[in-house]
Amino acid sequence: MPSGQVQRRLAGTIVRLSREYSTPVFKPHLTLLGRIVGPRDEVLAKFAQLARRLRPFTIRLRVVDGLDEFYRCLFIRAAKTGPLMRAHLAARRTYNLPGRAAYMPHLSLMYGDFSANVKEKIIGKLGGRFALRFEVRSLHLYSTTGQPRYWRQVGRFHLK
Repeated sequence: MPSGQVQRRLAGTIVRLSREYSTPVFKPHLTLLGRIVGPRDEVLAKFAQLARRLRPFTIRLRVVDGLDEFYRCLFIRAAKTGPLMRAHLAARRTYNLPGRAAYMPHLSLMYGDFSANVKEKIIGKLGGRFALRFEVRSLHLYSTTGQPRYWRQVGRFHLK
């Protein structure tokens, strides 16, 4: 999760888009690994283990894009840097998850179902490109059951 000025800028964009398009509000974040299931204590223990194995690294946000998926409606693609991709792989191994679809690191700006024309209009207003970066110094584990307003942080661990 970004912090400081980057967090404020992204949160402001998410809130502004939410108001204009009646979409859910959520905290700016880049998902390292989703769909983690299991007993809470076991999930948290593995999460702490993962954080201990990772060193801080930088996320670089670049191009605004969108897909025909509710949770990847509009987002900023993150550069697939070595440290980020290794962190994703380490997370997969920690939770013993087999490789599925290729990992596409991104930071969502809006959730919803909108036409390509609407998304292109929004991308045009946003400028289409970002040159933002933020340091990852901790991992945040969230329960994402239900709508985004019900998502809750269940753990946060600093990287070594």
